[in-house]
Amino acid sequence: MEPTSMMRVNAYPSGYGGHGSTPQDRQHQRRQKKLALIDAVEHGNLEASKHALKVLINFDQSLSTDAQFVRLSKALDAGSVYLAQQIVREIKAKLINATPLATHTTQAAQSAHTVHAPHPPRPHLPDGTHLVDTQA
Repeated sequence: MEPTSMMRVNAYPSGYGGHGSTPQDRQHQRRQKKLALIDAVEHGNLEASKHALKVLINFDQSLSTDAQFVRLSKALDAGSVYLAQQIVREIKAKLINATPLATHTTQAAQSAHTVHAPHPPRPHLPDGTHLVDTQA
């Protein structure tokens, strides 16, 4: 008997269509998953928040040991939307204020010599996107 169809199995799949994902793609996916989580928590949608957190932690296992994400997980499991929203505000503040230490020291030196201190430079993410402080 002759086989009527043949199948090839790839033992090392690396993405869709055999193309590997770049670190920038993973960073973009991680950022999108974080934004989905933040959006769900800010809107007070408990079930969507739990799901978004589970998806994010499955995507990035290192977040399962991050203190803020552990607190967020516990708050969502307890059904405390208000506490989860507070934790998300802390996470956002941490992301927005994550500038290198060298810029803080140069700003302090500049502000000592000027009447009005200039706005701090916006942090740049490795994938070329920028974080914008909407509360400034």
